[in-house]
Amino acid sequence: MLIALALAACAGTPEPAMDIDATVDPKTPNVAKTFDVATTTLVPDSAMAWMIEDNAQAAPTFTPTPTSTHTATPVSPTPAPYKTPVFEVANEHTTIDCLNAVMDVFIDVFGIYVISTQSAPRDYVVHTANILAEFIDNDLDGVPDDPAVLAYLLENNYVVPVWTKEIRETFWERARGTFCEDHTGMAASMYYDEDEWAIGGIKQSGTWDGNLEEVWHVVSRGWYGAYPEAFGNDEDINKTSLLREAMNVARGGQFDSVPSKYPAGAWYKYHDASCRYHCQVSEYFYWALMANIGALDPKMTDKCHDISNREVPEWHICTRSELEKVDKRVYNLLNNPEFRLPRNIPQGKYKGG
Repeated sequence: MLIALALAACAGTPEPAMDIDATVDPKTPNVAKTFDVATTTLVPDSAMAWMIEDNAQAAPTFTPTPTSTHTATPVSPTPAPYKTPVFEVANEHTTIDCLNAVMDVFIDVFGIYVISTQSAPRDYVVHTANILAEFIDNDLDGVPDDPAVLAYLLENNYVVPVWTKEIRETFWERARGTFCEDHTGMAASMYYDEDEWAIGGIKQSGTWDGNLEEVWHVVSRGWYGAYPEAFGNDEDINKTSLLREAMNVARGGQFDSVPSKYPAGAWYKYHDASCRYHCQVSEYFYWALMANIGALDPKMTDKCHDISNREVPEWHICTRSELEKVDKRVYNLLNNPEFRLPRNIPQGKYKGG
């Protein structure tokens, strides 16, 4: 299946795509659609107590066995052998020539490329590549943790750009009518002149690293595609998955657009009106994973404090123990041993094998 480009287009820019960092696919015909109220399921405040209790006591478990109805079939044979990333910088992509029209820095990470230009600080580009490697091979044994996830990303030509908005605009102007326009996957990117960077990792710097969000938004596409009944995030709001079911409880209901007010008791309150349902799932997956691996621990950075003290707190679960207590459904999903999701915080210091 060809993955539409999830690209950025700020208001007034000429690109044929939507904001890359919103993790939405630009060619989706209903992204800007006004949804009928009937498609929105709201949960009355009086029902939230029941939902929270149900979430804590009856969170489902999931074991992907050959006889399970949730079994995911790998999207392709396991790619082998794996070449452990060495983070060498190449000046061209050897198989997708249209990437070379603007980009001239390429780092191969298990076949997925971090792409950039000579104008980007080299340590930033290498850092992003290391974060990508640590998300794919989180136990650092030199082998991707889940071959099916990697295979999905490779089959759909996902790349991770490190650029500026100006370079992004130039790239997509040059990409029109080429293979890159419809056959390259971009779910998110890093802006080297705007985003938060923690070279050496958040443990060392004590500050947040935007790579933990944006690179995960790319890698998570592999989880959606490889295990759709567990992590599936189709644009159709009516297609469910265990991840989506957990998010519906966390938000206090199933609604495509952001409600004017979240139900009392909801603990995930993403408020960006441009982020529709499947975008909301992407953000929820990111926040839950960050809490589960300890990246939001206030002892490390002030990221969780900042986000939970906004006028409308988007997320306030800072630690793995809090996640287990508050959001049992997603906690069980993320910690199911049958899924080799990341367990450690990527620091940008990959040493595999």
